[in-house]
Amino acid sequence: MFLDCYAHQVNLVVGDYFKSQASVLDSADNATELISWLRSKTQILASLREVQVKYGENAVKAVIRAVLTRWTAHYQAYARLLDLHSVLVMVVDMDSRRPEKERCVIAGDAKARKKAKDMVMLIKDNNFWMSLLRYGRYS
Repeated sequence: MFLDCYAHQVNLVVGDYFKSQASVLDSADNATELISWLRSKTQILASLREVQVKYGENAVKAVIRAVLTRWTAHYQAYARLLDLHSVLVMVVDMDSRRPEKERCVIAGDAKARKKAKDMVMLIKDNNFWMSLLRYGRYS
């Protein structure tokens, strides 16, 4: 007789649970997309750091990406994103006040600008942040 791996079984149960909670899963997908986008934009990451230092954050927090097979890593990545919420909003607002040629958030070619506009809308979407907070409670 061969016993199934306990960790594998837990992952299957958690996966089934999140599949039944579609709105929570959507917020997790959006968070993952936002994290990937942020990590690909070094100027935005530098602005995040600058704002955190300027406004006296005790510890400068980085954007972290989850490892696909680790649930705890997802929780930590989304919790960090929630910690950065107010700083992200500040960076987006400060950037929108700059002259267009000096902007770092919505910049680049047409495709990059479209993606950036989608991500800015996500950053400003309170429903997204509330869903992400609920995801943290389920994790």
